[in-house]
Amino acid sequence: GINWFDTAEIYGRGRSELILGRHVNGSTSNNPDSPKPLIATKFFPYPWRLRKSSLKRALKASLKRLNAESIDIYQIHFPFRPRSFEYWVDALADAAQDGLVKAVGVSNFSAEQTKRAHELLARKGIVLAANQVGYSLLNRKIESNGVLETCRELDVSVISYGPLAEGLLTGKYRPDNPPPFMRKWRWARKRLKMLPPLISLMSDIASGHNASPSQVALNWLIQKNTLPIPGAKSAMQAKDNAASMRWSLGNDEFEALNVATEQYLPTR
Repeated sequence: GINWFDTAEIYGRGRSELILGRHVNGSTSNNPDSPKPLIATKFFPYPWRLRKSSLKRALKASLKRLNAESIDIYQIHFPFRPRSFEYWVDALADAAQDGLVKAVGVSNFSAEQTKRAHELLARKGIVLAANQVGYSLLNRKIESNGVLETCRELDVSVISYGPLAEGLLTGKYRPDNPPPFMRKWRWARKRLKMLPPLISLMSDIASGHNASPSQVALNWLIQKNTLPIPGAKSAMQAKDNAASMRWSLGNDEFEALNVATEQYLPTR
């Protein structure tokens, strides 16, 4: 049931796009009669990219790697300077009007930046489809900084990256068995000590649905009306992630998770 993939030109220096182009749009596609999944990719506003032509060149390079004639969803990866994000939004609108982009999105944009991007695109008759931001049970910042509220007001989809918090929400790691990227950091070990009660709750919920803690984390985001994009390093992980779409949290389970993670909801 997975019908779209998210990538970017900087993932593997283009290799991620090449692989998707080969297997989704290329000769190795398994079933040529089935609908092709959508592919979302991103433009990275490196500081040396100063002209609109930079976005057009990057877009055409992505199209070549993806073996496609147009990008299903093209996003600005970050609102980086020296160029203003408005400049790149305008360039993105031009690409959409040229037919090279089917849908327009942004990533890591604040509430105000999202509003401004929506306004600029609307002037050209283009819809802002999505804002891709970090969001998980352990990262609920967008609920308090206005991003989630703004996206809902403007009918902009929220794409949630980091939905499993770098593996912390899979139930695989414990204070005595931290993930590799955390083993050197004292602050990380301290954060892990706070996890067991949450993981215990997630495991209890998962057992009632013949599911996994990962599926609970993804299901929570789905019920928050967002689109989680979990990574997978194996077919087994991809299968497990996909199974989160086959069931739904009960209202009491959903609320229990909200209460258990209130500490990760910063005040304004």
